[in-house]
Amino acid sequence: MPDKKSLQQRDNHILKLEKEIEKWKKAVKTQRYGLVWLDVPEAFEDDVENKLPILEEVPKKAILGDKNKPTHILIEGDNYHALTCLNYTHKGKVDVIYIDPPYNTGQDGFRYKDKRLLDKYPDGTEVPKDHPFRHSYWLSFMKKRLELARDILADDGLIFISIDDNESSQLRFLCDEIFGQSNFLLPLYVQVRYAGKTLVEDMDVQKLIETVYVYGKSQLAKLNREEVDYSFEKFIYKIKEKGKPIIINLGGKKVEVFNKDQYEIIEVEPEKSALKEIWATGKVLDGNSSGRFFRDYLIPRQKDDGLGTLYKVHGIGDDIYDYRYFTGPKKATASKGKYYQGVPQEIFKNSDGKKKTLPVINFVNFADAFGNCRHEGDVDFRSGKKPLEFLKYLLKLGIKPNKQNTIIDFFAGSGSTLEAVMDLRQNHKVVLVTNNEDKIMDNTCLPRVKNAINGYKNKQGSKENVKYYKTAFVGKHNILDADDKDKIQLAHHAGEMLAIAENTLDQVKKNDYWQVFENRDRMTAIYFREEQDRIDEFVNEILSLKKPVTVYMFSWEEKIEILDFEDNKNISLKTIPQPILEIYKQIYNII
Repeated sequence: MPDKKSLQQRDNHILKLEKEIEKWKKAVKTQRYGLVWLDVPEAFEDDVENKLPILEEVPKKAILGDKNKPTHILIEGDNYHALTCLNYTHKGKVDVIYIDPPYNTGQDGFRYKDKRLLDKYPDGTEVPKDHPFRHSYWLSFMKKRLELARDILADDGLIFISIDDNESSQLRFLCDEIFGQSNFLLPLYVQVRYAGKTLVEDMDVQKLIETVYVYGKSQLAKLNREEVDYSFEKFIYKIKEKGKPIIINLGGKKVEVFNKDQYEIIEVEPEKSALKEIWATGKVLDGNSSGRFFRDYLIPRQKDDGLGTLYKVHGIGDDIYDYRYFTGPKKATASKGKYYQGVPQEIFKNSDGKKKTLPVINFVNFADAFGNCRHEGDVDFRSGKKPLEFLKYLLKLGIKPNKQNTIIDFFAGSGSTLEAVMDLRQNHKVVLVTNNEDKIMDNTCLPRVKNAINGYKNKQGSKENVKYYKTAFVGKHNILDADDKDKIQLAHHAGEMLAIAENTLDQVKKNDYWQVFENRDRMTAIYFREEQDRIDEFVNEILSLKKPVTVYMFSWEEKIEILDFEDNKNISLKTIPQPILEIYKQIYNII
């Protein structure tokens, strides 16, 4: 017989489930279009509810290369906790996020720590394909992490998410809700294997395609489009006017109408002054001003003007000419026509290497790269390793030109994203996050990062640097109810987070009252004790520093003033721990 405590726990679980079901029913009634699921509480939330997350450096796991090259960050821990900390250190700072989350195939080892079932499944509930909460577990898992990811993106930042058909439709709805449907930029369809490459006789369907969904943080986010040399090879037509046209007005524009005997279309060698022929049909009829003019004003004139008529429409387009020619159908059974346009003005005027911008194609074939990436990084990883060429293609779509970008992957796996960024040789900074389940950090991710930095086989290393951190917790109370002791504990252990936020990662001094970090250009100093008995010594330390410094002072108030720092332009003064708690409270209220 179960004891009284077990029965009480069971009753509490049932009560919570009933409340959740009622909440779910109401959501279904009120939400006419969108994604509704049974949100399943995740077990580790107890840690966040009852303790304050921080980042602690593990110096012995740092990788030192060339100090003049970028320093990347590796974080070991659950990505939910890491993202909570990154919401303080990187809020609004991240240019590109790429993630390859579990696909929830029923065979990929995805576990979910259902809080209600933790006593039965302490390592998490296996989620096979026929599990009744299969999609709910995955959506509950992803929603919290994507909400945190959204807030660390810069306003013009982009997120790329790899997925297959198991959760593709659910992910699209979820991202529309979190990032906004208007910020959906691209569904990129990726061929990841060749047909018949493996034994497929027993398969009903062989899947060749996966998807990458691309969202922006806001309307400021744009994909990079390839620029190529502009070609004049299609500008091969000239039109000879041989008779006096009839002049009419259509849609507010002057139109000269030539019958089929009053003009001649001549083909010439490609040149800048010639015209290009374009069919006025299909999407063109809706996609530009010439197509719409043909659709609205010229198609209806076929009966009046006859077949083979030429129209010279003034004041349309952005060509070197202030007109375009249109031809109507040449057969009674036809509805198609053509128009002839000149070289665009901006191309014609561009004297230094004429360029045009290509659209982003939403299908790419990386089947060969996916089939041959097993040995990349010189580590064995068979849980969906993504090839470097594929990742570099995505990064080139998202990385902002002419600046040092910050790139984050919080499902780091084998660490492919960091190696791909280093291969670009553009001095960008990367944050990788992964837990250490099945020793994936110790045995795969960290060794691969070392290989990429030091070189492996015939590949030259990047000689860049890595700082290694772990998630940890301080305090005894939840974020909303943190007492003075919790705040003191947070201040005492927030140094590494503050250093990350200021991008001053190298600790150069620490005692029982303060610590100092630096990079090549700046410093961060933190006085983390409530007691003021060594404040004078700390102030003198700050005044002796030779670089600009950001000073963090423990304070129960939002602001603090130190007379010695006034009018010193090299010193900026901030307080702890309240600003960190404010960020955590915002996160708590989201969930």
